[in-house]
Amino acid sequence: MNDKENFSIVEYFGNDKGHKCGYCKGSNSNLSHGMWAHTMNIQDYENLINRGWRRSGHYCYKPMMKDTCCPQYTIRCNAKDFQMNPSHKKVLKKVRNYLSKETNFNTKPEESSITDHNDCASESLTMIRSHEQHHASPPNKSEVLILSKLSKEKPGSTTILKCNPKTIEEFLDENYHNSSQKLKIKLVESTPTGLKDTLLIEYKLYVKYQIHVHHDKEEECTLEQFKRFLVNSPLQKSHSKSGCSTGYGSFHQQYWIDGELVAVGVVDILPSCLSSVYFFYDPDYNFLSLGTYASLREIAFVRQLGQVDPNFVYYYLGFYIHSCPKMFYKGQYKPSFLLCPETYTFLPFAEAVLKLDRNKYSRLLENVDSSEEKKVLSKVGIVYRRQATTFGIYSSLKRLDEDEVKEIEQYAVLVGNKSASRMLLYRS
Repeated sequence: MNDKENFSIVEYFGNDKGHKCGYCKGSNSNLSHGMWAHTMNIQDYENLINRGWRRSGHYCYKPMMKDTCCPQYTIRCNAKDFQMNPSHKKVLKKVRNYLSKETNFNTKPEESSITDHNDCASESLTMIRSHEQHHASPPNKSEVLILSKLSKEKPGSTTILKCNPKTIEEFLDENYHNSSQKLKIKLVESTPTGLKDTLLIEYKLYVKYQIHVHHDKEEECTLEQFKRFLVNSPLQKSHSKSGCSTGYGSFHQQYWIDGELVAVGVVDILPSCLSSVYFFYDPDYNFLSLGTYASLREIAFVRQLGQVDPNFVYYYLGFYIHSCPKMFYKGQYKPSFLLCPETYTFLPFAEAVLKLDRNKYSRLLENVDSSEEKKVLSKVGIVYRRQATTFGIYSSLKRLDEDEVKEIEQYAVLVGNKSASRMLLYRS
């Protein structure tokens, strides 16, 4: 097992009885397994999201894929090989154009033709309550070189030139994208200490966002609910000499324009990936497509951190629901992959959706053995009477009824042998 200070301690709740689905609006059709993470090692949480789990505050849940109304597939993008599409470039150019000009908000900005992909990540919020002017830019250096070379060609001659597309780093270069320094991006720890100067500012923005975008009632958006949902995190803060300079754990990435907080991305930095938890923004800035912009910024952030740690490669976008059209944009962050709910291996997005076109639930990989993990119940980590032990020892100390044994067996299958032996399952 882990060193004592790195133990993850969880309390398994089993299956829920169903709650309202934020996608198809079914009253009690959204079904999941749940557990409460009192404290969580970052490696354990990465292992969990690679088995279809996701957290909302301290609450971790895994959709019951075969039974729930809208199966939710874990989706990730290989940020190292990320390829921007034309819509992504338009958003970056739109924000650059805004940052380069003095904009008077008394005049309504030109409406964007690009959908603001801020995800309906509110499934996390639903869960915790019951338990997301196209202006031409100056030519870049490669364009200038092409024009220069073409100008020297003889009339009638044909030249085929290949030009590497601009990278996301070139689009976001400070001297090019944010030359006026109007935009400041700050990464702060998701703790009361890290947020001591900005917690109430964030909360006010969050309330405005929830009311205007998700049509929540103001009385539902309490400060305690905000902290429970987006500030409190079970992830243990840690550092590695050879790892990410930011350290690992939960963070808020704040976007400030001219000293005003306009958006916040809540993220988890894990051993090999950045996992997007939630994103909220000022609806007055909707014309900037800040949801898409933040996703591109987060991908660029993964690539930046990956320069120090070559194993830090992936950007997790939460869940993908094939029956929800608002989710289609997630597959446009290429190359992206969906997690098979039975083999727990990732399949390229384009291949996976062919199966989902036929059935909303599908085993995505057919030729992989999903029975490779045998139940090793005796090695399941247990915390009992404030002592860390294993199921084998625990069962010798206490007479267990059949229901408790079945519950622990179910937990071990859902989290996987690796996590089950590393984490400590609380027993009273």
